[in-house]
Amino acid sequence: MREAAGGSIRSIIVGAGGVTRSMLRSLTQKPWHEIAAVVDTNPAALQRAADEYGLPESALFNDLDVAIQQIPADVALINTPSELHHSQTKTALLGGLSPLVAKPLTNNYADSCALVDLAAENGLRLCVGQQMRYFRHYQVVGEFVASGEMGSIEQIFFFNAKPRHQAKNLAGFDQPALWEMTCHHLDCLFGILPMLVPDSIVCDGFMPSWSVYDSACMINALLRCQGGARLLYHAGFSSQSDCYELRLEGSRGALRCRGLHMSKDQMTYEFARRGESFSEIDLNQGRAPTQPWSLFFDRWRDYLRGGTEPHFSGRKNLRVLAVIQAAIESLVSGAFVDIADPLRQESAV
Repeated sequence: MREAAGGSIRSIIVGAGGVTRSMLRSLTQKPWHEIAAVVDTNPAALQRAADEYGLPESALFNDLDVAIQQIPADVALINTPSELHHSQTKTALLGGLSPLVAKPLTNNYADSCALVDLAAENGLRLCVGQQMRYFRHYQVVGEFVASGEMGSIEQIFFFNAKPRHQAKNLAGFDQPALWEMTCHHLDCLFGILPMLVPDSIVCDGFMPSWSVYDSACMINALLRCQGGARLLYHAGFSSQSDCYELRLEGSRGALRCRGLHMSKDQMTYEFARRGESFSEIDLNQGRAPTQPWSLFFDRWRDYLRGGTEPHFSGRKNLRVLAVIQAAIESLVSGAFVDIADPLRQESAV
């Protein structure tokens, strides 16, 4: 990847909405990052970006192709509605930029695979904004699992739903729970349980009577994994109150983590040895909450500069999208559907 003088990484920001502002609160603190241009079809959003980041008129665009032609840059940060991700990511790759795309990479598994191939063909680093696993509670739970205290993990219960009773950007969206929530949930679980490889899934989607969505906004699923582990999964946007619980059961005991939502570091941890009752434990041990985007961007920079491939590379993110694709097929068939594993298939070649 080309770097500007002084080692800075120059980015073209595509989409100047709330997700971008959240990311940039951390990214603008990094001395190695520079905003080269902003692209948005909304003039007010462009002006706000210019005011917030001190950008000249010449750095503001309503067309990505034009921005790429006129502005020297290294990466594109794409934070637009997910139905635009495929075309905009392809444009960035063909323009020689390494894209960082908001989740999901695309709303179509085949399109995502094609983008991964295109990035590889052009020697570019395609990444997906999967920052949630850097929250403190996922970090400390992962450390507890790795300690061996629970033994071999064979049962996983993951429940995360929230009372989002305004559809907003998800109005008219097909499968909002799977594309907007499950992608984060699976990446976090893979972070905690790196040995977890889903083999098949059966999925049921539904809408409660009070739902304001147009498609299955609530999901219940069962995943069968390699080695016999099972994941019982619940997610969605139309719960009547906050719902978050992660329970891991191993050969030596069980861990229960409960809170408001995956993005809030307010968790209670309880551990029960085999056959015993739960009692509260302090996994945080005085550790301050993390800054997920800051940790993510440090890892992203390392990858851009030739470091080892992270979990959020486009290629590794295909495992997440393959599960979602199989879940959607299961919603139609009502039966277990085998999950493609592009990482395992690649290793077999």
